[in-house]
Amino acid sequence: MQPAFHVYIDEAGDPGVKPKLIDIPHWTDWFVISAVVISSDREAEAVDWIREMNAAIRRSTPASIHYRNLSDTNRRHVCNVLAEKPARIFVVASHKDTMRRHWNPKLGRANDKKFYNWCLRLLLERVTQWCASRSQKAGLETQPARIVFSERGGHDYDDLRTYLRRIEAQTLTKSLVLDRNSIAPGVIYESLCTVVPHANLAGLQLADIAASAFFQAVCTALPRHTVEPAQALISRLARQGRRRKPAGFGLMMLPFAHQGEIPQSDRAIFQLGGYEF
Repeated sequence: MQPAFHVYIDEAGDPGVKPKLIDIPHWTDWFVISAVVISSDREAEAVDWIREMNAAIRRSTPASIHYRNLSDTNRRHVCNVLAEKPARIFVVASHKDTMRRHWNPKLGRANDKKFYNWCLRLLLERVTQWCASRSQKAGLETQPARIVFSERGGHDYDDLRTYLRRIEAQTLTKSLVLDRNSIAPGVIYESLCTVVPHANLAGLQLADIAASAFFQAVCTALPRHTVEPAQALISRLARQGRRRKPAGFGLMMLPFAHQGEIPQSDRAIFQLGGYEF
């Protein structure tokens, strides 16, 4: 099975939603997970994009890009390079403080694993719907995607694969526990889901840039907070249909309106993406 799309997924922040037992920094209140989608005929170009980023930040010896290790100036440079490339970006950003108190009548209270899986599901719903739409526009049946997760400590990836299989099966049988939206059938297959170290794939380095830039933008409590790098990437965020703004699709904000509100100080990047408060 040959994938038509390559989906690279990385995250920034901690997905933990356990109640705060001590006074911890407010930047831990945010979690961001991001996907960068590249068509198969462009996927090999990602290596050249990383090479271009290394040139933009004037590295004498090219190396893998780690956003957290870059200066503010170089963070802007790599985002400006990515903003010009034929890739689509999806971001789910959650203000976790609301989730610590949230209780769902079907699922109960969120724990760390449920919360991560919920954010991932929201991300993949939009990614797969976009892939299915692109397939349809090309006059094809829905084409599969290769899903690549950046390897991180603390994640149970076998459990993650089980979760993805369950969601896909529920989608096909129309038995989703939470059925407001769904993963588009025919895009995700277990055999095309892999976990790879960040430094080993250019596409994962692009996903790191996207996740980290939006984490830096949403969290005003960060010492190096700025919206500028993420703002450059808004042009690459996916839109749904003919919508002009990515809000609710390429850029997803949590909590939903019925769950609570995010701090006013953290709203700027969402407003730039089309959200209204």
